[in-house]
Amino acid sequence: MDEWVDILDERGEKTGETRLKSEAHRDGLWHRCFHCWIVRPGPPGKEAEEATLLLQRRASVKDTWPGLLDVSVGGHLSSGESPLDGRREIHEELGLSVGPERLIPLGERRVERRIPQGTDREFHEVFLLLDGTHPLDLRLQPEEVDSVVEVRLRDAARLAAGESVPATEHRVAAGESRERSISLNDFVAGDGEYLAGVVRAAEATLRNAPPEG
Repeated sequence: MDEWVDILDERGEKTGETRLKSEAHRDGLWHRCFHCWIVRPGPPGKEAEEATLLLQRRASVKDTWPGLLDVSVGGHLSSGESPLDGRREIHEELGLSVGPERLIPLGERRVERRIPQGTDREFHEVFLLLDGTHPLDLRLQPEEVDSVVEVRLRDAARLAAGESVPATEHRVAAGESRERSISLNDFVAGDGEYLAGVVRAAEATLRNAPPEG
């Protein structure tokens, strides 16, 4: 789906120009996106030890990276939206309604990469969400997400280092789960450094065990 986005300069400042997302990709124009990593804490006393990280498998009909694993929730910020407005993507893609106070900011990353449509130049506003919802209780947006994959947080650290690790893929529409092995080769861009930073932040957050809301 095409949408209007605010065009930024190389420092991430708005230029005052608004373009369609497809045009921003075609012309290599900087714009802003929302990323949210969802972690399901373990039981009391083992919040970090038994926590799992949720990944999404991009829909096979997507025009970029179909079928690959990606951040739990991601999407473009529409023109005029603030970073926290991006939480609408959590509801659209996974069916979870989340208040802004539950999003834990992890910072901003700058990404530049080639895609079939041109050059994708994005600033990612990155957040962490602790949520205890079982993956099979989610409601997936079929044109965006085929399934969700759950990996133990401690295994995600090994995954970020380049190892293959066990995971559970949940096909929500069918109510089915199956074990499988995943590696960075299964991911969009396969950025282990980014994933490792998310894991460290999640572990640090879980040590303080903030409420899930």
